[in-house]
Amino acid sequence: MRIPIVAAASLLALCMSVPARADENNKLTILSFDKPVQLPGVTLPAGKYRFELADTVGSRRAIKVQTDDGKQQMAMLQTMPLNLSEPAKDPIVVFGQTPQNQPEAVKAWVYPGESIGYEFVYPREQAITIAKEAHIAVLSNSGEKVERIDENGRVVADKDDKSGKK
Repeated sequence: MRIPIVAAASLLALCMSVPARADENNKLTILSFDKPVQLPGVTLPAGKYRFELADTVGSRRAIKVQTDDGKQQMAMLQTMPLNLSEPAKDPIVVFGQTPQNQPEAVKAWVYPGESIGYEFVYPREQAITIAKEAHIAVLSNSGEKVERIDENGRVVADKDDKSGKK
């Protein structure tokens, strides 16, 4: 799936992102959210968080989310590659729509200077809820399998994703 950089950048409404000055290998980025946000299986209160690769040598698909001081781990998240049409100049957070009474769901995170980001894989029930509200397909895991599902819980191919973002 490719996302035009302009469309992705316009989805930064809830956060201000500041890359941390650290080892580029782990992609450490400090993200500040002014409202609570959803990640797979967890809701983060408003605040600053460290997003970084959990495994800098292996698959590079696991993202570790910690408090900004690194003292408390908030989540360990599975991701799949997300291709952008051009490299990101700044960190990008892509949000999926959610019901008004729920925090917005973080769909993906992109490290500055890269054209491949990290799309989060949601638990099935949470993915269906997000897909119903946003009318888009959401990455979900069902056991060992990662699939993109629609608002009815049906598996769809990327070409069938109604978000218009390829």
